Amino acid sequence: MLKFSGRKIPDNVFVHGFITVSEEKMSKSRGTGISPLRYLELGLNPDWLRYYIAAKLNSHVEDVDFTPDDFVTRVNSDLVGKYVNIAARLSGFLAKRFDGRLTADLGDDGRDLLAKLHGRVPAVGELYEAREFGKALREIMALADQVNSYIEQHKPWNLAKAEDAALELHQTCSTGIEAFRILTILLAPVLPKVADRVARFLQVRDFTWADASGLLGEHTIGRYAHLMQRIDPAVLAELFTSAPGAGPEPEEPEPQPGGEPGGEPIADQIAIDDFAKIDLRVARIVAAESVEGARKLLKLTVDLGEGHTRQVFSGIAATHDPDALVGRLTVVVANLAPRTMRFGVSEGMILAAAHADEANHPGIFLLEADAGAVPGLRVR
Repeated sequence: MLKFSGRKIPDNVFVHGFITVSEEKMSKSRGTGISPLRYLELGLNPDWLRYYIAAKLNSHVEDVDFTPDDFVTRVNSDLVGKYVNIAARLSGFLAKRFDGRLTADLGDDGRDLLAKLHGRVPAVGELYEAREFGKALREIMALADQVNSYIEQHKPWNLAKAEDAALELHQTCSTGIEAFRILTILLAPVLPKVADRVARFLQVRDFTWADASGLLGEHTIGRYAHLMQRIDPAVLAELFTSAPGAGPEPEEPEPQPGGEPGGEPIADQIAIDDFAKIDLRVARIVAAESVEGARKLLKLTVDLGEGHTRQVFSGIAATHDPDALVGRLTVVVANLAPRTMRFGVSEGMILAAAHADEANHPGIFLLEADAGAVPGLRVR
């Protein structure tokens, strides 16, 4: 109609097909579908959904299928495992050993890696322009694989223990952060809010596409703050089992007498003097690893600002990836008597929350301090 009326026709029509769920069309009557409002009510991260849908889009008008298992695997593997973990693994070493300073001397391996990333920036831009979003994200994750291979090859966690490896540790961590910055810029069209938080972490102005072709060089970054957590499949399942519109709206349940918050009664009152005996301090996790022979435990090395680190064992292995914990600020019971365990001595206690009925309410939630807090601050 536009053409035959003599008007300019569009150069491109930016549309895609329907979103299906496990290859079924969305239907309120059948209760199949994704409610954006319910998604947000459950505390699910919008960036997860942005990434997942973008990873399946192309320049053709094709349906986009949402499969819960694939959603969990793709987000946890790509966004957290490959991308976020780069900064999570390296920032702690930079903060502790080099006061957050990057070096411009990246070594031959570092320069080669960053040259490869710079060389692929135009290709990723062309894929975005062509609306081949899925191909663009696959290209970016392939670059992230190269960055992680570089980190595994140089093993900064071992370099940090060696007395004569400070230069290589500095080069490895600086290269990794430079690469993380480039990957962030390439992902910014899909994850703009994540890019904003990374810019604040790196202490730079908002990113532009041209920034992906440069380097920070000699530069001081800020303290790392947790960027993204893994998807809990149990929470995601609630998106489909209790989605609004799947059936008649249930009546608001009457408050049950004797209801216990968190599945257990509030403890007996204590005096302020009793609370004052407990010394709670902000601590930074500088290292984390699994404990052989104890599948529930992680061995954490924490900095409480004392001039030395402490070793703390914590039963959070089921819900927390050790690599993703490095650099996070948490709260520790600092004056708890050391406890000798089969695996070593635990010199404090990490604070975490969990429901008393773990079977029906799974999850362990680590307490975190706001950005700006530093190790050693007391919780009052």
